[in-house]
Amino acid sequence: MQHSGTARRPRPSAAARGLTVTASAALALAALPAGVAAAGGGTTWVVSPGESIQAAVDQASSGDTIRIEAGTYEEAVCVDGKGLTIVGEGRGEDGTRIVWPEWTTPDQLPEVAPTACWEAQNGGDPETDPGTLRDDVSGLFFLEPDGPVRVSHLSTWNHPANGIAAWGADGFRVHKTGAHAHERYGILAADSTHTRISRNVLEGLDRGTAEAPNSGTAGIGITDSHEAYADVVANDVRGYNLGVFARESRVGVVRNNYVAGNCVGILVFDDAATEIPDFDGRVEGGDWQLKWNEVTGNDRFCLAGVGEVQASLRVSGTGMAVVNADTVSIRHNDVHDNAPSVDPASLQFPAGGLALVSLPPFNNAGGVDPGPVDGVVVTGNDLTGNAPVDVLLSSPQVSPFLRDVGAVEFEDNVCGSSVPAEVCAP
Repeated sequence: MQHSGTARRPRPSAAARGLTVTASAALALAALPAGVAAAGGGTTWVVSPGESIQAAVDQASSGDTIRIEAGTYEEAVCVDGKGLTIVGEGRGEDGTRIVWPEWTTPDQLPEVAPTACWEAQNGGDPETDPGTLRDDVSGLFFLEPDGPVRVSHLSTWNHPANGIAAWGADGFRVHKTGAHAHERYGILAADSTHTRISRNVLEGLDRGTAEAPNSGTAGIGITDSHEAYADVVANDVRGYNLGVFARESRVGVVRNNYVAGNCVGILVFDDAATEIPDFDGRVEGGDWQLKWNEVTGNDRFCLAGVGEVQASLRVSGTGMAVVNADTVSIRHNDVHDNAPSVDPASLQFPAGGLALVSLPPFNNAGGVDPGPVDGVVVTGNDLTGNAPVDVLLSSPQVSPFLRDVGAVEFEDNVCGSSVPAEVCAP
């Protein structure tokens, strides 16, 4: 591992092998010619194959850059309280890969030493096993960073929590990364603001059985954020339970993404309570714009739900959905050929192109009622070839477990079938 500063230049260091190498053994200093400065004024640390990313993170200070050379690094990296820039040499096969051992069932996961990050995940994740930390590790986890976070040009593989996650960040940018086979989120911004997630490729892996399929919570998650100010743009998201998931968060844009092969493509969801950093908060989810996305072939079947309904809700074939959120603009999207892979009558969530759903109180914390869907504008979308319908507005007539939607404007869309029928009537 090497590092360079304002007046220093990197040179090859002694190799630091293994995941438990100390920072002092992994780092060596060398002089730079005067006048050569690292970008942004901080120190740049260079990690080579066989060296430890975690050791560089532990040595670095906020504002520093960590450059990870091409290669495979079997690590789960905890960044506690620091705002760093972490840059690899590409997300492809010959680029920078942060991996975890392949696994099928949680008992195959390796045990891990406690860190603040894994303990936070264990305490704030309703799907975790509270008795162990081995299912709580992420590829890169930024916990309460004290400055901006930048991650780009690398890939993460197989971590049982997330690929790249930030809790409590202000200025979280993830660009041109790949996330593969993570069990919670490929990329997650939780309790964060000023987030931009752009041009990433996210692929889920189904580790469930035919009776209980599961391929990870979501490719991209913006959660538990009062003022997310999130821009989710030009990502390719495939094969997760949910493609893009805005849960218990306010203010954001989801635009120009390609979302396919998930159980639900894009979901804006107002829950009853936060999960991160704890279960005591409440955000009125909404104020989202969904525009210029292509949402197609979201036909996976999965079992969803947390709390009392954990892994019990049958879901398949939904392109876009808004649940209990307010002030959502849905414009100029191409939502086509989304259909369930099982009998629609067996599902507990509406299938089709676009579903606007008002649920009664659920996972209830203190009697909070998050509904209904209200203030939704649906304009200029192509909603075609979806089954069983292109558009569904919830009501007690559809199901006794659903409530009516609030104010919805629907104009200049192309669609063929709807509930109620007049929404798509010529």
